[in-house]
Amino acid sequence: MAKCKICEKEFENDRRFHAHLKAHKLRIIEYYQTHYPRYDLYTGEIIKFKNKEQYFETEFNTRGSLRKWLQAQSEKEVKSYLKKILLERKEKKNLIYAPCQVELRSTKIPSIVFYDRYFSYNKICKDIGLKNKYFSGKKVIEDSEHQEKKHKIYIDTREQNPLKIDYPTEVKTLKFGDYTLSEKELTCNCYIERKSLADFISTMSVMNLERFRREIERAKEANARLIILVEDTLTNALSFNFLPYISKKIKATPEFIFKNTRDLIQEYPHIQFLFVKGRKESARVMKKIFFSNCSYKKVDLQLAYDKKIL
Repeated sequence: MAKCKICEKEFENDRRFHAHLKAHKLRIIEYYQTHYPRYDLYTGEIIKFKNKEQYFETEFNTRGSLRKWLQAQSEKEVKSYLKKILLERKEKKNLIYAPCQVELRSTKIPSIVFYDRYFSYNKICKDIGLKNKYFSGKKVIEDSEHQEKKHKIYIDTREQNPLKIDYPTEVKTLKFGDYTLSEKELTCNCYIERKSLADFISTMSVMNLERFRREIERAKEANARLIILVEDTLTNALSFNFLPYISKKIKATPEFIFKNTRDLIQEYPHIQFLFVKGRKESARVMKKIFFSNCSYKKVDLQLAYDKKIL
């Protein structure tokens, strides 16, 4: 039930209430910022409004503002705040698994690197009832013995712009993903789905999300691990609406695309998203994952890449 602060009328849902605001010649943003003003804890500026849920959950307009505010607090206050926001997110989103690096970096919550400055991220997640999928500080260990060119990397027949890989390859029809190693046991049945940034945005949009979900389901049925490897940095992906090489026709916002991404990560523990700097890096990282003797399974790959240990 929503109640108008101006005329006291009540509405059964927000959609009807927001439509009603036109009668007062008010935009939704004007109504909430006037009648429910909320301010950035560091700058004191009014919280930017994107939608009602975001507005009431947000305490900082930027991650930079959050970082500066934390730097001004005592260690005890920082620890208390870090635990509080993680617990709040768990309860509001009904999370089962500890958020990975991609999830945290795409919200206004500090990254795992920041958490680990004050206490073990894995431990605090366990303490508040979240399941840890990964060891936050673990490194992907490359097994040089398996790099001997006695296997092949299979490339799906539908892969239109294959990576240049310094290893024997063979074009083959894959039921999901774009790349896999011929010897599945060496990778614990790992498949990699390569995407440009534009591909990633399109895949996570309304039109294509269900189709991609079916691909993830096929991987799950085959007891396979699926890594979505995006050949652009996470920083660029989080602000793609400002990138000149991303089509201006894209109407989706980074907030919407990454909400869908976070939902998939929580729903399917057998997938990971990894953003790297370009196609050459994509090929390097792919080989490292394939020849890691399955050590990648317990590694938050984005965290490892951000820490330069992948």
